[in-house]
Amino acid sequence: MQRTKLVGRIRIGALGLLAAPAILGAIACAGEAGAVGPAGPAGPPGPPGPAASAEAAASLVATGAVLDVHTHLASQALTDQYAGPGLPPSTADDLVARLDEGNVQRAVVLSGGYMGWPIGLTDDHNMAPENDFVSDEVSKYPDRLIGFCGINPLFDSAVREVERCLELPGMVGVKIHMAGSGIDMTDPEQVGALSAVFDAAQAHDAPMLVHVGTEYGLEIDSEGFTNFAGVVDEHPDVRITYAHCAGPRDDQGIEAWIRNALVTENSFVDTSACLAYFKDAPMSQRELIVWRFRQWGIDRVLYGSDYLMADPAETPQEAIDTLLQYPFTQAELDTILGNDGSAWLGR
Repeated sequence: MQRTKLVGRIRIGALGLLAAPAILGAIACAGEAGAVGPAGPAGPPGPPGPAASAEAAASLVATGAVLDVHTHLASQALTDQYAGPGLPPSTADDLVARLDEGNVQRAVVLSGGYMGWPIGLTDDHNMAPENDFVSDEVSKYPDRLIGFCGINPLFDSAVREVERCLELPGMVGVKIHMAGSGIDMTDPEQVGALSAVFDAAQAHDAPMLVHVGTEYGLEIDSEGFTNFAGVVDEHPDVRITYAHCAGPRDDQGIEAWIRNALVTENSFVDTSACLAYFKDAPMSQRELIVWRFRQWGIDRVLYGSDYLMADPAETPQEAIDTLLQYPFTQAELDTILGNDGSAWLGR
């Protein structure tokens, strides 16, 4: 499906401004008020209040999940680079044990080969070895783990690495991490480099998972967002999951996609990390987050934990427990946890 360009589509409420004089004129010309007429029919019921939403969330039941779309493994070299010496590598054995703990059938494993200058990697010497490590690990559990190649578009070898990595056992998709790579979406050259990686993914019909944000954990600005939307628009056949509620954390960032008609049948969003921060927020905040997912389309909301043994913010089981803190309906929760990701993965 062709995506509509973002440029020129921001709504500014002009209709309301134009209508105001007409409304004022109608009021000025109105005669004396007549008798009050009979009451009209009752309107539809309003949304549930916080107490009702809290009660609904408390009644939710989850016994596991079909697919965790956002997990990580890390080699010893990468672990040492970002965490310092002393921690062991994050392995498939540990991940599968955590999946079993949460009764999660399968997981997408994202290679950290995308890491760049924000953690001190200024060249591509670790990109291919990290992808090799993840391939070796997921191949130990081919019925449980699905590998994604970590690609840093700023490295000259990025497109070649997409081609090479997708031929490795168990590797089926591409992970882009704007913050981890340090991509500046206002730099035309870097935008072009990202577009070239999208070209390669599209040529291989490979799904992508993209972390949209800056190296400082903030949302990209309007120019950067417009440029990124342009790259997505030029690759309408690429199936993309946007990590962390379509931003580095959940806030109004996700609404930029919804308001500007950028959510299509090839657009998915995962629940990893973003929901954990707000799990004890006021119920009104959690209701808003669920509402955003409904606008996106519950059938394209994918469960994810962001689990990494060396930095376990949430295990797969804990991420399921977090979902239970939100006022989804039971049917919505079942849809999210029962989604096998096939529409995104293409398999």
